[in-house]
Amino acid sequence: MSQTLVLLHGWGLNRAVWDTILPALSAQYDVHAIDIPGFGGAPWAPAFADIDTIADAVAADIRESTQHPVVLAGWSMGGLIATLIALRHPQLVERLYTVASSPCFGANPEAGWPGIDGTVLSNFEAQLGTDFKATLKRFLAVQAMGSPHARQDVKTLQATVLSRPMADPEALTAGLQWLARVDLRDQLANLSMPLHRGYGRLDSLVPLAVAEHLTTGTCTVFTSSAHAPFLNQPAEFCDWLTSPPVGD
Repeated sequence: MSQTLVLLHGWGLNRAVWDTILPALSAQYDVHAIDIPGFGGAPWAPAFADIDTIADAVAADIRESTQHPVVLAGWSMGGLIATLIALRHPQLVERLYTVASSPCFGANPEAGWPGIDGTVLSNFEAQLGTDFKATLKRFLAVQAMGSPHARQDVKTLQATVLSRPMADPEALTAGLQWLARVDLRDQLANLSMPLHRGYGRLDSLVPLAVAEHLTTGTCTVFTSSAHAPFLNQPAEFCDWLTSPPVGD
């Protein structure tokens, strides 16, 4: 029986973001790409504004799909949720992969921690109230910054958004608040399973400097990628997920 790989998408997107690499991954895994509650038509509830509740809900979905521990991979915001699942439900996760993600997305210049400037996230949150579709498109463009194929990446990400129901505005707001406020750095040492962290060298949202501040798990850098290595270097990305780095 094939091992189960669970994929979690990033902010504003949905499970369709993985479609182009599913055939390659399915050669080794039983792949389950999940819509996080509030995204891609997955139901949203006010209680989900608490990221712990979201993590528990996704863990329940995983538990329904298989009785065996899974390989769990999360991209960007999905990596934050995947990390929480691994911390709160360690029996569900055999290996954890975080992709262009950070245990603390918000920058703290005084402490020397790299990340997203708080005003950027607060501005996006404010703009969601006036035109959330336009704000989502702008954020997708930010995700593609630095990519050698930025224009095509934006088109691909926008097509992903349109391929499934739009995200719930409350889920988008909650997601931005998680990115601004959640800090799991001290908890990484409590992970009981192997952690594999992947970064895009050209990423403007999660700069490579984040990797230099973390020591837990293995670190892989996709040298020709920005925030979406699975779009920029799909073959290398799939190899990474199917052949665990040394240190597993």
